[in-house]
Amino acid sequence: MARRGSGPYQPLSAIVGPGVRSRGYRRMTESGVHESIAAVAARLGGTVGVSAHNLASGAETHVNADDLFPMASCFKIPVMVEVMRQVDAGALRLDDRLTLTEADKSPGSTLIHCHEGLRPSVRDLLYLMITLSDNTATDMLWRLVGLGSVNETMRRLGLETIDCFMPNREYFLIEAGAGEEWAGLSGPEIVARWREIEARGEYEDALRRVLEENARLSGAGFLHLYERRWGRDESLGYDDSFAVDQALDNMGSPRDMAALLAMIVQHQCASAPSCRLMIEVLAEQEWREKIPAGLPEGLLVANKTGGVSGTSNDAAIVFTPCGAPLVMVVFWKGLTHEAKLRAGGAIAQIAAVLYEHLGEPA
Repeated sequence: MARRGSGPYQPLSAIVGPGVRSRGYRRMTESGVHESIAAVAARLGGTVGVSAHNLASGAETHVNADDLFPMASCFKIPVMVEVMRQVDAGALRLDDRLTLTEADKSPGSTLIHCHEGLRPSVRDLLYLMITLSDNTATDMLWRLVGLGSVNETMRRLGLETIDCFMPNREYFLIEAGAGEEWAGLSGPEIVARWREIEARGEYEDALRRVLEENARLSGAGFLHLYERRWGRDESLGYDDSFAVDQALDNMGSPRDMAALLAMIVQHQCASAPSCRLMIEVLAEQEWREKIPAGLPEGLLVANKTGGVSGTSNDAAIVFTPCGAPLVMVVFWKGLTHEAKLRAGGAIAQIAAVLYEHLGEPA
């Protein structure tokens, strides 16, 4: 398991010097890399997408990198970028405080168990969103910066495939059948109804309606509703949740997510202090069983995992011993329930292959 790093981050120019390429990298052949990834993928099934790039040497490898995948909780990286851009612009401050309400709460969060009236700071919410993947913290930050602002920023950055349109609370309410539009529908029926709403250009109205219908639903009530529908371990109704998650989750390509991580490393999507803070937050990630588990011990790894029915993801910034930064994104979709349980180990195996190809000799 790669250990969490704590030293200060140095910009790329300070590590390798302007225009200097790193040296001494061990190489698998490109065909060997693809064969190794294909062998791991064949044992799991589904479709894997990989985009990895050594930002010092320029070496890179891609597998299905332009396909669209459910981003799962990796969509929280674009949300974090937009938060820090608004901090840079002076529109908000990291020590600003927000007041938690019952209407903010979603399953998959620590904050769902906290009392209404708690006043976490923007910085608190940022850490909760990334390190614990807290869905309530994510929605509070996303609504603070504006639901449309994340996609607008992704387009300005040239990242056309990253589509963050569905907040957690609305998504989980729809999935759980909360509200007369969604009650009693199977997974495929939810998808079909959503496609009809999209075709009419009414998806924002639909999201507003499901929020309004459930405005008085408490966090405890929401959690009970969710667990009754999907089970405490989300093992019930996998086919239904698979249909919804594979079709309606926030989507993006591995290549664009890797490009966004590269922009963070190279201070191109926000100010240098903000980008350094984003790396620091990602480096405090609690979930280390995927990409970090396949890497040599002692590396600084800053990552964000994600998972929904049929999908297991990880997106990471990895610093080699000499300080050269790598970005690695592994997205997986179309997984059976049993395969998803094994996906963390498979992603770690792919990370090991990528590091042998792109990283430094032992």
